Amino acid sequence: MSQKIQHGIALGALLACSCTAFAQSGVTLYGRADAGVFYQSRSNPGANQWTVSSDTSYFGLRGQEDLGGGLSATFKLESQLDLPSGNSSAAFFNREAYVGLSDRRLGTLQLGSMWGPSVWISGKSDAFGRAQLGAVQTLLQGANNRGNTFKFDNSLQYISPKIGNVFGRAYVQAAEGADTGRNYALALDYTSGPAFLGLAFDSAQIPGAAVGLPGSAVRAKTLGIGGAYNFGVARIYGYYQRNSIAGLDDANSLNASAALPVGSGEFRLALGRWSRPGDADARRLALGYAHFLSKRTQVYGSFAVLKNGGRSTTMLFPIGQDSAPAVAGQDVKAVGVGMRHMF
Repeated sequence: MSQKIQHGIALGALLACSCTAFAQSGVTLYGRADAGVFYQSRSNPGANQWTVSSDTSYFGLRGQEDLGGGLSATFKLESQLDLPSGNSSAAFFNREAYVGLSDRRLGTLQLGSMWGPSVWISGKSDAFGRAQLGAVQTLLQGANNRGNTFKFDNSLQYISPKIGNVFGRAYVQAAEGADTGRNYALALDYTSGPAFLGLAFDSAQIPGAAVGLPGSAVRAKTLGIGGAYNFGVARIYGYYQRNSIAGLDDANSLNASAALPVGSGEFRLALGRWSRPGDADARRLALGYAHFLSKRTQVYGSFAVLKNGGRSTTMLFPIGQDSAPAVAGQDVKAVGVGMRHMF
């Protein structure tokens, strides 16, 4: 049986179950459909390319059942989609998949696969909201490339109740017999009126060979600090990340961005840099505009210039999903227009 047929059967079964369970436990189908047309040009060697790329499209099922006394059972199953091809990922629920218990006084406990703390903190610290050509994750490499652990599989997460304006997250990941994967993470989130401040830390065991070191596993520690403030006439954002591995120089990322509401839309600007010694750095400038047709639908355009150092192969999101990797030292320029609908 083909993977597409299997995915179709699984989705049909889940939707049928959600309809049956709706009256009992409040199951919700939700998602985002987002795609754009992009043109990119590269230097050294020169290359031009048109792509139709999906910008983080997904659907999911989530639900909650009131168990009484302030206790609830919860679950979430979320899958990423590639709109231009209609394909889902090989791991069907590749975004988040967990079951948990939530108590109003004691907090929430989840078991499964969850986003790491840097995803939550950086998303709130980015004018582009981790999307389009100005997405902050362009400059936040995955753990094997000296950066944060963006998702914790085989994990337990605890989310504290809100105390004043602050709540926290704590993660523990099981290696399940492997040399790598004994990971843990912490996060703090402060929100008060127009102000947001977030702190994320994770410690991950990764293959030594992935960062040019001997040994089957080394430990990568990543600290992220993000913030935002809404002045009414404009919103400003900032995110800083530092990755440390014993035996290597630290790697750093910095992204500053802003959003300026105008009528039924907003203009966006982002400046960022990823750097580590040895000319393995990348700098990016992005400009964008989003026009809101409704609360759920928008059309947008964005432009970005990415300059790679002599040993850097960073690519722009989302066109990096549909393009050959950048050649070391290659600069990339791109422009795109797209549409997003939330449901």
